Amino acid sequence: VVVDDGSDDPPTLRLLDSLAQAGVRVLHQPNAGPAAARMAGVVASQAPYVLPLDADDLLGPGSVRALADALDAHPEAGVAWGDVELFRPSGARVFARGPDALDPWLITYVSELPLSALFRREVLLQAGGYQLRDGYEDWDLWMALAERGVRGVRVPRLVERHREHGARRWSQDFSRHERALAVLRDRHEDLFAARGANWRRSAAPWRQRLLLPVIEAAAFVSVRNKYRLAHVVSHPLRLFRLQLQRLAADRSTPRPRTTRSEP
Repeated sequence: VVVDDGSDDPPTLRLLDSLAQAGVRVLHQPNAGPAAARMAGVVASQAPYVLPLDADDLLGPGSVRALADALDAHPEAGVAWGDVELFRPSGARVFARGPDALDPWLITYVSELPLSALFRREVLLQAGGYQLRDGYEDWDLWMALAERGVRGVRVPRLVERHREHGARRWSQDFSRHERALAVLRDRHEDLFAARGANWRRSAAPWRQRLLLPVIEAAAFVSVRNKYRLAHVVSHPLRLFRLQLQRLAADRSTPRPRTTRSEP
């Protein structure tokens, strides 16, 4: 199944026509964003498992089979995920270990679970699937799963290679962060209301359990800096490693020689 999310690009439309002529089921819909297109494909398909993958990310070799084997071995789990490698065009790479569980308390502060997880189709549909059009649809889905008590299983291997974009793209994405958080709070009131009870049951590291509520409550800290601090608390070495690798990549890149002209 291929979903055309309102494309008007002639080469793309010609490719879709050739796929349809070859027997591929092509669904056309007005442009509604990645979440709606993804769910249109899920509803139209019959596969028992669903794994999303953004166009600029990669999957590790054998990762889909490993995730499917994990769900087969754990019928109580509704989703399986693995570890992630973050990489940048500069060559910087950092390994990010996947969380051991879907923590209902932690997910209301930070989203550490990867996009490319393998979901049981019926679990994904029961939770409402991907719904938000303006981004954060994966975080919204993880909250919906946590509200329903869905359990997950971590596969200890590299599954996703996630491309991190530059500071400009990050700044553009962050401009909607505060608004998106308000939307998530409205959509998952019960989950946020249960923070106290879920905190007592949380298996998150103590640094997160103690510092994340303090950061969120700090009236003198901007939303942007709260976001940064939350990720520093959650992954104190990850940003440091990325910065070191970025500096190393910059130093290894040959600089063009400049010639001086004599008068």
